[in-house]
This record gives sequence, structure tokens and C-alpha cells, in this order.
Amino acid sequence: MSAWLKPMTTDSSRVVLLLPNDERLIAALDAVVAHAGERAGLSRQEQAELTHSAEEACEETFSSVGRNGNPILRVVVSDFPNRVEVSIEDSSIRHRAGHDFSAVSNEPDPVTAALEGMQVDRLHHEIREGRPRTTLVKYHESGRPHRHC
Repeated sequence: MSAWLKPMTTDSSRVVLLLPNDERLIAALDAVVAHAGERAGLSRQEQAELTHSAEEACEETFSSVGRNGNPILRVVVSDFPNRVEVSIEDSSIRHRAGHDFSAVSNEPDPVTAALEGMQVDRLHHEIREGRPRTTLVKYHESGRPHRHC
């Protein structure tokens, strides 16, 4: 038996990326999301859907915070035995003058509104530690929670 062959674990993993607004670096995000999807047992189609959704969420976040100040997104990709979660936040927005993201607003969040209808199983937007965070969740087909009517 070869020492190179090791069984994959069912432990979750987490990768943190700091992405500046540069289209060339989205390829890194694609590779990380696809790998996490494969570890979680997502089909190639599900991996492609999640990768595309993560790209769009990053692009939408960049456009909502503007091009000024060289925003850097903190993207956390976590895989679990039944799902992949991708959390996206602008790590610099908290310190930007003129923005108060800690206030509660009745206006729809522009990022969440733009992402409605994406091919993810759950889309969540929240304000955490003064920063807006969007989380995309894609479940493995057999790990998808059942909806009760």
C-alpha cells in the first residue's frame, strides 16, 4: 500500500481569502469553491452553480462598496460533509467614512436584492462587527434539509 494514498476525512475545512478588486484573482476563488464542493460531495453541476454564485456575490459586493479606497473582500469558504458555505465581507468598509452599517435599515440590501434567484440553497445577509456579510450555502443533494409545509 502506498503512503501517498490517504482516505479523505469527513472533517470540515476552512479557507480564508483576501481578494482585492482584480478580476484575475477570481480564478483563485473559483478553484477554492470547486475544491470545497468536491470535498462536500457536490455534483459538478452544483459546484458550478455555487462557483458562479460566489463570483457574482463578490462582483456585487465590489460594486456596492464602490471602487474608491481599494476595497478588499474577506471570503471564507467552509466545507462540511453535507454543504459548502461561502461568506463574503468587505474587510475595509467598517473604517470608511460616511458609512454606518451598524444602523438598522428598512431598505433592502442591494447585494442581497441583486443575488435573489441565485442557484444556492440559502442566502443570508447580516451586519457582523459593523461589517455587512453575505453568506451563500449549497447543500449536497442528500444532505439538503427537508422543508416542512
